[in-house]
Amino acid sequence: MSEWEDDNEGPDEAIIHLDNVSLTYDRGPGVAQISFSIMPGELTYLIGPSGAGKSTILKLIYMLLMPDEGEVLVNGYLTHRTRRKYIPYLRRTLGLIFQDFRLLPDRNTYENVALPLHILGLPRRDIRERVYSVLEDVGLADRGHHLPRELSGGEQQRVGIARAIVKNPAIILADEPTGNLDAGTAYEILDLLTFLAEENGSTVLVATHDYDMMSHKAGKLIEIDQGKIVN
Repeated sequence: MSEWEDDNEGPDEAIIHLDNVSLTYDRGPGVAQISFSIMPGELTYLIGPSGAGKSTILKLIYMLLMPDEGEVLVNGYLTHRTRRKYIPYLRRTLGLIFQDFRLLPDRNTYENVALPLHILGLPRRDIRERVYSVLEDVGLADRGHHLPRELSGGEQQRVGIARAIVKNPAIILADEPTGNLDAGTAYEILDLLTFLAEENGSTVLVATHDYDMMSHKAGKLIEIDQGKIVN
């Protein structure tokens, strides 16, 4: 595993830190010279148009991609020191939320949310307690036995959020979590993510293209366009 070993090597307090990070795809540009830090418990919005590089940055953070240049530090893991076999340990500390929900269609709400805990090998009693607790938090306490097709888009995204937070992750990464939702439901989802950051102490990074919606939300703003930070 990788950690900062020297006080001069990186910001000790940051839970996410990108230092002059660049990545180029075979098909063309990805991101260039990206640098920013996020502190523990901070709510941050990564905003920019489609194709700006937001998803690439999230993939660099959960180490699906590795930078061509620069370094990414995430919860003590540093890209150039982290062997591939240790990346699953990093991801256990992360909760991922996607635009397309990515729920298992043949599993009900309870089963979808419980899946990460089964993978971690938790006892069934602990799983049951934690799943019902997070379903209460996201307003789905009465929807545990419903399949995804029986839920609205907003409810499916709440299931996705519950699945992301059931592990008590240090960091929540949300990639366009409101992209498939109407405006009213989108605000509800963003309010829920704000609650998680403010009340639960989670570090939350939301990637979005919706400038208008972000103008009404508190939080740190990082703007990206054409693979570069512009603010």
